[in-house]
Amino acid sequence: MFDTVILADDLSGAADCAVACVQRGLATTVTLGEPSGVVQADVISIDADTRRLDPTSAAERMRALTAAFAPRAETLLFKKIDSSLRGHLGPEVAAVLEARRAGGARTVAVMAPALPASGRTVRSGSAYLNGTPLHETELWRNQKMAGEAYIPGMLQQAGLSSTRVDLALVRGTGLGQALRDAASRFDVLLCDSVTDEDLELIAAAVQELPCDVVWVGSAGLARHLPYRSSAAGSETALPLSGTDKPLLFVVGSMCRTARKQVASLASSEDIRTVTVAPELLVHSRDSAQWREAVAELENAVRQGRDVVLTSAAAPVLRIAERPQLSRALAAMTAGIRGEVGALVACGGETARMVLDCWGVRGLRLLGELERGVVVSKALSAEMDVTVVTKAGDFGAPETLARCRQWLRAGTEIRS
Repeated sequence: MFDTVILADDLSGAADCAVACVQRGLATTVTLGEPSGVVQADVISIDADTRRLDPTSAAERMRALTAAFAPRAETLLFKKIDSSLRGHLGPEVAAVLEARRAGGARTVAVMAPALPASGRTVRSGSAYLNGTPLHETELWRNQKMAGEAYIPGMLQQAGLSSTRVDLALVRGTGLGQALRDAASRFDVLLCDSVTDEDLELIAAAVQELPCDVVWVGSAGLARHLPYRSSAAGSETALPLSGTDKPLLFVVGSMCRTARKQVASLASSEDIRTVTVAPELLVHSRDSAQWREAVAELENAVRQGRDVVLTSAAAPVLRIAERPQLSRALAAMTAGIRGEVGALVACGGETARMVLDCWGVRGLRLLGELERGVVVSKALSAEMDVTVVTKAGDFGAPETLARCRQWLRAGTEIRS
């Protein structure tokens, strides 16, 4: 049985939530789906890959994983949700609670989705992005999200009762007592949070609850997980060896942040950029244009060039087609499996599909290069490859360029 289990709906989130644990000396592994064989780790973070599923299928997968790997209160369970509320928040939390309660213990979810480092906050139960209601932002519109970003309403639709813990209470002296009083009456205790200090207060109060608790949040709350683990040690720093082999950047995210990062990276004269039309990726795998793009990618790598593989902008691409785009980008890399020194994947779905294509089923986390940019080693007997993952909308315009510098030179990774 693992000391801590993290259940995530995509790969970048699974890594981002788990990285704080490795920084505190905990052996930490990310698995792509259900762990197979013997996994030696204090912390297991499972990418359930549910964001692309329908709500019923996503809930069933989370229910099964909870029952298999975290059925009892002895295991610290963290349910990762997206800080911008993408995915199936309500159904997945309901399924995890149902599976955890099957053991007979009173179980409550304490939820704090905020990620202050990226401008994602929660006030009065509503989500905000850089001070703007999330449902009024481009991010919400691009994801075709309906309604308002009011979290209690999303929970109610899944049959969950909830109570709001307002910011004044989070920062006051009565937080612990308020959570204890509410824990016996509600399924979910939703906590406002605007700063990392707010999340620290919530994490400390959770520790004092007399019942079983499922932590629910994004990487912001997950930063405090290792401090609640009996196995945690002191802060560690791990070396990252540079590589002389080509670097492969695969960018499947369509968001503006990712586009700026590609432009900054591609401005270097010694890097090859392979840009593929989205309609080719989604509909035309047997075409001459597809074969030409694959040949361009493979030739560049075999010439020792660093390569960026991405799609052209596609503002009219339907939500249902986006997984096909990521899957097609992954398929283009099949011929260079084992020939690159590092994979840098932008977008959790894209990272998952490339690693699936390469036969990689797990990652040993090493640390992060900058906040939200997680570095690991592929658990594979067939290839030695460093893997860097990040959410599409994380980071500065120079983030991918800095990744390239780090991977070339080698550096020390620390918290």
